[in-house]
Amino acid sequence: MNAGHMLMAGSTVKAVAEALHLSTATVKRYKAVLENGGLDALKKMSVGGRASALDAAALEWVAAALRGSAREHGFSSDAWTNARLRELIEAKFGVQYSRVYAWQIATNLGLGDRLSKSSR
Repeated sequence: MNAGHMLMAGSTVKAVAEALHLSTATVKRYKAVLENGGLDALKKMSVGGRASALDAAALEWVAAALRGSAREHGFSSDAWTNARLRELIEAKFGVQYSRVYAWQIATNLGLGDRLSKSSR
């Protein structure tokens, strides 16, 4: 939906792909769906896979955690990393996510920039 809103606001396919870390092919597909059916059609697109084990309340908790310091959750510094996010989600919700999916969760929450590149 973020891509759809950006495209509707006049962003280029390349700009949307870079901003949201998507392939240009994916953004072109979203653009075609948007042009043919609007945001409703884009919203109805299946992304495949199983439903997330985290509900809206859990995702809001994750977002609040990412907005704060990692130190508040027992880590040795303020910085959030992908590994720390995965560890926190597993400890709080009992769900293990891959590195890619944890990054996707943070990105979908608009907080992907909070994850540093360090491994721990």
